[in-house]
Amino acid sequence: MNSDDKTFAEKALKHLFLGAQVDGMQFGISPAVTKIYFTNFKGSDNYSGQLYLNIESKWCLFDKPPEKYPSNEDEIEDYSEDEEYSRIYKIRRQKVINIHLGETTPHLFIILENDYTLFVNGFHDKYESWQAGVQFDDDDWLVVSVPGDEIATWAPERFNEK
Repeated sequence: MNSDDKTFAEKALKHLFLGAQVDGMQFGISPAVTKIYFTNFKGSDNYSGQLYLNIESKWCLFDKPPEKYPSNEDEIEDYSEDEEYSRIYKIRRQKVINIHLGETTPHLFIILENDYTLFVNGFHDKYESWQAGVQFDDDDWLVVSVPGDEIATWAPERFNEK
């Protein structure tokens, strides 16, 4: 992952997610896709769209930082659909206090105020692992973990100038 791309993606993620809270989820067409919604009631921007994280790879929830985070999907436990929903319920209404990417792979780390960490695998050689963003008016925000350990970010022009 290019370090400039990582820095810009983390800046965008922090802008969108810091202070937002887990607000709901969408049941997908299959258990392989999990979509979590967030709301920032006290954010600096009042988005008319819905802030979301769309997960298309394995993920896990830690109640305290592990000695070592997973490095790929093979190291992540398989959750049943009910187990996934139960884990998301544990983080309902929790505010995001930090968000960042892995050092070389765009694994996503969302740290919540109850000390839970939502870890989303960021590597797949052929498919996107996750997408995070919000769409509103003419300003679209999107951060995507793309194949091959890369990250792509789309943000409004005014944010690119900062």
